[in-house]
Amino acid sequence: MQSMPWLKIMNPRLRAIAGLIMLTLLLVAPQPIVAKAFQSAIPDDFAMKGFIRADFGDIRVFMPDSGAGKNILLPLTNNDSVEEYTRHLKKILGNDSANKGVMIELTPENKYEEDLVAKFPDLRMYSINKLLPAAVQERFNRKLDFGGPNCFYTALSATDGIEQNEIRHVSLNEFKARLALLYTAIPGDIALPGDVLLFNSSDHGAVYLGGDRVFHKKDLNKEYYFRIPRKLEVFMPDKGEWAPGDNYCGPYSRPHDTKVSKIQIFRRNQTPLATWNSTIVRLPEFGLINLMKTSAMQTAPQWKLGKVMGYWSEILSEELVRAFDSTLKEDSNGAQLMSELESTRDQIFISIEDNYFSSPYAKEKIIKEIWFFDNEYSRKIIRLFRTYSSLETSEEDLVRISAAIKAIDGEPRGKSLLAIMLK
Repeated sequence: MQSMPWLKIMNPRLRAIAGLIMLTLLLVAPQPIVAKAFQSAIPDDFAMKGFIRADFGDIRVFMPDSGAGKNILLPLTNNDSVEEYTRHLKKILGNDSANKGVMIELTPENKYEEDLVAKFPDLRMYSINKLLPAAVQERFNRKLDFGGPNCFYTALSATDGIEQNEIRHVSLNEFKARLALLYTAIPGDIALPGDVLLFNSSDHGAVYLGGDRVFHKKDLNKEYYFRIPRKLEVFMPDKGEWAPGDNYCGPYSRPHDTKVSKIQIFRRNQTPLATWNSTIVRLPEFGLINLMKTSAMQTAPQWKLGKVMGYWSEILSEELVRAFDSTLKEDSNGAQLMSELESTRDQIFISIEDNYFSSPYAKEKIIKEIWFFDNEYSRKIIRLFRTYSSLETSEEDLVRISAAIKAIDGEPRGKSLLAIMLK
């Protein structure tokens, strides 16, 4: 405390009274709430199946293992104020006072939560999930039923960077294109809750929640859950997390011990999300690419992409990427659409490889079985590409071209699907 010269000129009695007044004011003045770390309630050597000890800033919680429940639990004693901890957590998570989220006292929903309550009978367990952003509440510790949606998709979908009905793979190029249009790069290393983080320029994307925690999906594999690790631990394995075995033959990457060497921060700006589509919908390639994208989004979650779009779509999407590469990348609008085509190509590849080729032994036989289907989708694709190429298409043309593509019978080497469609 700084010295106060005016006290020296008072007589001793007045000085004593003034000191008493100052002491009283200090005692009754509102003090900042300091959240407990619960070190006595959750011991440092805590180990229990279904949960790990974790921190949101200076508040210690029980974090469920991968797939072990959706509630992040805050233990409180009978002397702790739920209201005070709610306010403090909202401050950590960047929620303003208008946020109506509340902590909810736990009613155990699985054996892990039942065992936790039994282990700490003197504590009240509160779920903090309702204090998290809506997109995080919806998906935390859940997983999708199909592969493809990845870390970049997760970061965009949680921050209004992609339409909510688009649940799909997002390529690095599309991710960066959306960041450039819809987000603002923030210099420095101070992230705010809701910012998108890009790790090592291209390795990973996540959403900063506050309290040194991020929301992410580690990989495009359907076995990975949406999780909330520490910012610098996004590449580390979570307790209970799936990992491919030695004989795994699927299309997914194997987890590796990547080091965090660089983190870039992006903050959602005022550009409406609709601006993304408005810049590409008028491009002549849009109809064709959008049909492939929407067809992939509809069929992939139902595990029937190969039975509707066929293996020929995987080959066709790669041919289209090569064909459109130079023309679409001439300006930013074309580059945006091109990035969606790359994402669509990757989603088709992932779905077909994952659904049909987890074992390499019957690959040639399966390719023939799902090679091509003369259906509404294939006919629209053929017609749209021919229209793009300024060609009219009759029913006879559709029958002839479909028969020619079907005759390839899963052996496309040395053949061009685009050239066949133009004949």
